[in-house]
Amino acid sequence: MGINRFSTLLKNINGINKQMLSKQLKELEKSEILERKMFAEIPPRVEYSITPKGKSLMPVVLAMKKWGQKPEDKPATKKTESKGDQQLPLFG
Repeated sequence: MGINRFSTLLKNINGINKQMLSKQLKELEKSEILERKMFAEIPPRVEYSITPKGKSLMPVVLAMKKWGQKPEDKPATKKTESKGDQQLPLFG
Protein backbone atom coordinates (compact mmCIF):
# COMPACT_ATOMS: atom_id res chain seq x y z
CA MET A 1 0.00 0.00 0.00
CA GLY A 2 2.02 2.98 1.18
CA ILE A 3 2.38 6.25 -0.68
CA ASN A 4 2.50 6.35 -4.48
CA ARG A 5 3.00 9.03 -7.07
CA PHE A 6 0.97 9.26 -10.26
CA SER A 7 3.86 8.12 -12.45
CA THR A 8 4.45 5.05 -10.27
CA LEU A 9 0.79 4.08 -10.43
CA LEU A 10 0.74 4.60 -14.20
CA LYS A 11 3.76 2.32 -14.67
CA ASN A 12 2.42 -0.40 -12.38
CA ILE A 13 -1.16 -0.65 -13.65
CA ASN A 14 -1.27 -2.54 -16.93
CA GLY A 15 -3.59 -1.34 -19.66
CA ILE A 16 -4.46 2.09 -18.24
CA ASN A 17 -3.80 5.46 -19.81
CA LYS A 18 -3.18 8.82 -18.07
CA GLN A 19 -6.72 10.07 -18.55
CA MET A 20 -8.36 6.94 -17.14
CA LEU A 21 -5.97 6.77 -14.18
CA SER A 22 -6.59 10.43 -13.39
CA LYS A 23 -10.36 9.90 -13.54
CA GLN A 24 -10.22 6.80 -11.31
CA LEU A 25 -7.97 8.51 -8.75
CA LYS A 26 -10.38 11.47 -8.56
CA GLU A 27 -13.31 9.11 -8.00
CA LEU A 28 -11.43 7.20 -5.28
CA GLU A 29 -10.50 10.50 -3.62
CA LYS A 30 -14.11 11.71 -3.79
CA SER A 31 -15.22 8.42 -2.18
CA GLU A 32 -12.61 8.96 0.56
CA ILE A 33 -10.81 5.72 -0.35
CA LEU A 34 -7.62 7.54 -1.33
CA GLU A 35 -6.03 10.69 0.00
CA ARG A 36 -4.31 13.07 -2.40
CA LYS A 37 -1.54 15.28 -1.06
CA MET A 38 -0.15 18.02 -3.28
CA PHE A 39 3.20 19.66 -2.60
CA ALA A 40 3.92 23.24 -3.67
CA GLU A 41 7.14 22.43 -5.49
CA ILE A 42 8.50 22.90 -8.96
CA PRO A 43 7.74 20.59 -10.64
CA PRO A 44 4.55 19.92 -8.64
CA ARG A 45 4.50 16.66 -6.72
CA VAL A 46 1.35 14.74 -5.82
CA GLU A 47 1.21 11.66 -3.61
CA TYR A 48 -1.64 9.23 -3.12
CA SER A 49 -2.20 7.08 -0.06
CA ILE A 50 -4.99 4.80 1.10
CA THR A 51 -7.30 6.09 3.85
CA PRO A 52 -8.63 4.07 6.79
CA LYS A 53 -11.89 3.70 4.84
CA GLY A 54 -9.90 2.33 1.90
CA LYS A 55 -8.03 -0.08 4.17
CA SER A 56 -11.36 -1.38 5.47
CA LEU A 57 -12.20 -2.45 1.89
CA MET A 58 -9.07 -4.60 1.52
CA PRO A 59 -10.69 -7.87 2.71
CA VAL A 60 -13.42 -7.40 0.09
CA VAL A 61 -10.92 -6.55 -2.67
CA LEU A 62 -8.70 -9.51 -1.77
CA ALA A 63 -11.71 -11.87 -1.72
CA MET A 64 -12.74 -10.62 -5.17
CA LYS A 65 -9.19 -11.10 -6.43
CA LYS A 66 -9.10 -14.65 -5.07
CA TRP A 67 -12.49 -15.39 -6.63
CA GLY A 68 -11.35 -14.03 -10.00
CA GLN A 69 -8.18 -16.12 -9.99
CA LYS A 70 -9.91 -19.31 -8.89
CA PRO A 71 -9.89 -22.00 -11.58
CA GLU A 72 -13.30 -22.57 -13.05
CA ASP A 73 -15.34 -25.13 -11.19
CA LYS A 74 -16.87 -28.12 -12.92
CA PRO A 75 -19.81 -27.21 -15.15
CA ALA A 76 -22.90 -26.40 -13.10
CA THR A 77 -25.48 -29.13 -12.74
CA LYS A 78 -28.28 -26.57 -12.39
CA LYS A 79 -31.05 -26.44 -14.95
CA THR A 80 -30.07 -24.43 -17.99
CA GLU A 81 -32.05 -22.72 -20.65
CA SER A 82 -30.76 -22.91 -24.19
CA LYS A 83 -30.42 -19.63 -26.07
CA GLY A 84 -28.80 -20.29 -29.37
CA ASP A 85 -25.47 -22.00 -28.76
CA GLN A 86 -25.19 -20.60 -25.22
CA GLN A 87 -26.28 -22.37 -22.07
CA LEU A 88 -27.66 -19.88 -19.54
CA PRO A 89 -28.17 -20.86 -15.89
CA LEU A 90 -31.64 -20.28 -14.47
CA PHE A 91 -31.64 -18.04 -11.43
CA GLY A 92 -35.10 -18.37 -10.08
